[in-house]
Amino acid sequence: MWSAIQTFLSRSFSLDPRNAPILSTDYNRIWPQENAAIQLTKFGEDLLEKCMELKKPNACEIDIESFIEKSNKFPLQFGCDTCRVMSQPVERYAKIKKQIASAYPVIHERVLYLYLAFLEHKCKYGNDIERAIYADMTLTALVQRLLEKRCASFYGCIDKYLLVTGQKGYGGFCEVGTNAEKVPLQLKNVLSYDEIKLTAFLSISSQTEFINDGNRYNEGVVEVDKTKIEPEGIVIGLIGGRFQVKETMEWQDIMITAVQNTKANGYGYTAEEAVKANKRAVDYRQIWRSFYEETDLIYENVKPLNTKRFFKGPHAYYIFDNLLMKKRYAISFDTLLLEAEARGATMNKQMYLHVVGIGLGSWRAVPQQEKIFLETFNERLQLLLPKLSHISVVHFSYFVMSTWGELRDGGVIISETHPEGGIKIFMSNRNPSQKLAPEFENMLIVESYAWAGNALPGNDFWLGALASSGDPAAACSTLISELHNPHINTESVNGENLHIASSRFGVLHIADYAKKILKIYT
Repeated sequence: MWSAIQTFLSRSFSLDPRNAPILSTDYNRIWPQENAAIQLTKFGEDLLEKCMELKKPNACEIDIESFIEKSNKFPLQFGCDTCRVMSQPVERYAKIKKQIASAYPVIHERVLYLYLAFLEHKCKYGNDIERAIYADMTLTALVQRLLEKRCASFYGCIDKYLLVTGQKGYGGFCEVGTNAEKVPLQLKNVLSYDEIKLTAFLSISSQTEFINDGNRYNEGVVEVDKTKIEPEGIVIGLIGGRFQVKETMEWQDIMITAVQNTKANGYGYTAEEAVKANKRAVDYRQIWRSFYEETDLIYENVKPLNTKRFFKGPHAYYIFDNLLMKKRYAISFDTLLLEAEARGATMNKQMYLHVVGIGLGSWRAVPQQEKIFLETFNERLQLLLPKLSHISVVHFSYFVMSTWGELRDGGVIISETHPEGGIKIFMSNRNPSQKLAPEFENMLIVESYAWAGNALPGNDFWLGALASSGDPAAACSTLISELHNPHINTESVNGENLHIASSRFGVLHIADYAKKILKIYT
């Protein structure tokens, strides 16, 4: 299948040199492959077995009044109250009860094994502070920690933060989990940068009310004319790559520098060499080497190369790995597409998927990131197309580019097996929850928004900055400040309600996924 896709894409791109592929054909290979083999250690197998007995939350036990009471006890002031359950019409409560129950954290299948490898690494090589946290920790306990130990707000190149306790400050996160950590930024209270890197792959999805059309400057103003907006839909937060703090997060994998990419920092080891080395830094790099299925690179070996894989900006002291950026995006896009499909199948609806850029605004590291974004999304759509029978429209909104390959406004990605004959593509600006055109009136919107890995949904929302980015705009126009809040929607947004998105099974609760995968591999 992929060879046919490559042939089609090469023909499409050749029509316009501005649409030339980011990577040359020797690097532009499909990843991740469908139904790829799973590498499962005894440590990981034992943790997965513990997941088999977990139960899904009981939707019948949800009580709106109790939910509102729990929200009122949340220690921080909401950016606005119009987006809270208590402010919604009573006649919508039956719907909202289902929306509360519909929420869950979701990760890609490959991320599940990344989390298992992370726990195994920390149990073996962690310092005393880390071992006190991770010893005997289950997979779902790690996910719960990633959900509830995050800040309320986390932003900027100097790591400004607002904790759920109300404490504010900046900096200090690079020291979390080390002997240099200081109150209140201690591993027992907050996430380390190693963990924040993991949260970048963790999404929360649910049904929701729409308060207004979701425009960037909506600030929670209730739309009185309901004919202008969709009443409800699905919302899911996605997190882009973060390059604001050197040698953390995606910088470790995608940026290649003389200071970072050295043997002393664990880079450049083969799997066999890593076992013999038996060092913390080397083993940590092997986690990510295995996740991305790419060899770690030494700066001095890459510096003289002249290929489309590596971008060297003028006067830049770093080399940007376009291939690793594509792989980073691919995981997020697969999660989004598989989740939208699963929601459509469950609700027996065709979905109108609203896509916005992630990591393309203030987080952008290099000028070609939007091209990488669109090229990767195109490839993932093509690969997963036979499995996306409940996605009828993908609408790319607020992108600079108006076309990329087969992604063009008004185009169709044709599929003989799709009930609509294929997926319609739009590339034009629209607000997330504005009323759909009459031809799409029976569809349900799936709104993706750009979230942050170390913040509650809304991020700046909790500081009262309601129009600073798409994150608070999403919080002001939906119910996610409560529905996606692990401190309020405690039963649904919980590690034990983790869902796994995979091309082999679709989206499954962790217990169901564990039973299926262990049956195959054990």
